[in-house]
Amino acid sequence: MLDIWPELPISVHHFHPSRQAADDVVAVLKLNHRVSGIRLAHPTNTAWETFAPLMQHSFPALTHLWVESYSPKQISRSFLGGSAPSLRDLVMIAVPFPALPELLLSATNLVRLWLDQISPSGYISPQAMVTSLSTLTRLESLSVTFLVPRDRPESVPDRAVRIPPPHPRILLPSLTYLRLQGSSDYVEDFLAQIDTPLLESVQITLFSLDVLEVSELAKFVRRADKLLLAHQAKVTFMSDSISIRLSPKSALRPLPPKTLELDLICPQSTLRRSYLAQCCASCLPTLSPFESLRIVVSVYDPRQDPIFNPDPQWLELLRLFDTVKKLYLSTYVAPRVAQILRRFSAEQVMEVLPTLENVFISSDELLGPVKEVLSEFADARQLAGHPLCIDGWEGAAY
Repeated sequence: MLDIWPELPISVHHFHPSRQAADDVVAVLKLNHRVSGIRLAHPTNTAWETFAPLMQHSFPALTHLWVESYSPKQISRSFLGGSAPSLRDLVMIAVPFPALPELLLSATNLVRLWLDQISPSGYISPQAMVTSLSTLTRLESLSVTFLVPRDRPESVPDRAVRIPPPHPRILLPSLTYLRLQGSSDYVEDFLAQIDTPLLESVQITLFSLDVLEVSELAKFVRRADKLLLAHQAKVTFMSDSISIRLSPKSALRPLPPKTLELDLICPQSTLRRSYLAQCCASCLPTLSPFESLRIVVSVYDPRQDPIFNPDPQWLELLRLFDTVKKLYLSTYVAPRVAQILRRFSAEQVMEVLPTLENVFISSDELLGPVKEVLSEFADARQLAGHPLCIDGWEGAAY
């Protein structure tokens, strides 16, 4: 039926692994000069083997490409004829494509580039990735994420022998959103080589399997002027990771502008807290004073209860938020933090959270032992001339 229509642009979406659907995609891909959009969501291996040869040709009108695959097969260097001058939107999920940097050098009109769930077979070095971005002056949204490794990836050089890249930073003048997920040394090398004057939202996920290095991350945050306006912080504990989000007062959307989110994936709970304190100590002094701090658990798991042991790392973490006026503690966090605060003497009580005015806990705990312990802390602050009010928090899930 395509022959009865004028030569209008064609966009093809493949979601169903049926033979008829695959035949339709094949018919469209053969009209490569008219195709403006392609979305292939989890094609079967058989379907991908059929589509791949047809996508080795040039697609001069292609502006949007989304490929999400379960197939571990690499995309060849001749993909899209090796050139994509009209491409504006490129999303590749779980698709090994180590030759991608060569294609990107021709895709100078790209606005969004998401390369997610990169496997070891699709590894692209930080230098190669940055070099490929140097011509993308219109790029606004960038995501580069690697699969979480079970052990240290062989393709990543050892930190002990690694030499920081001497290359000058490239300018990404239009970038407003950045997401990186990988080993700390990969992220460090990448951030050391880019300048992003308009950056508003950042998500960084680090795989911390041995030594955590965040010096370049701290420098990057200092260069991102729009991230220096955060007024609230949220620390979230998960089963194998810990997250901190720094955002403005009106942070209602999932990732609003002027937001920095750091996620640390590490199997050892005590190491996660230590890494979080290290990241905060490096990055927080460059940011605006925080007015509120929320500490929550995303999904409560009794087996992970030791993460709340009142050790010195908790004290080190709390001291980093010395401008906080409001402290929100979710249901399973409040008893642990209360025990930490209980340990302070009257002389020490003003050393931690010196400007604190309100503590919000679950309404169910306002009549329990948590309220009693926090009241002791409040009484000590009252004697020091800094009254503290304890209120209920309706949103204190977990």
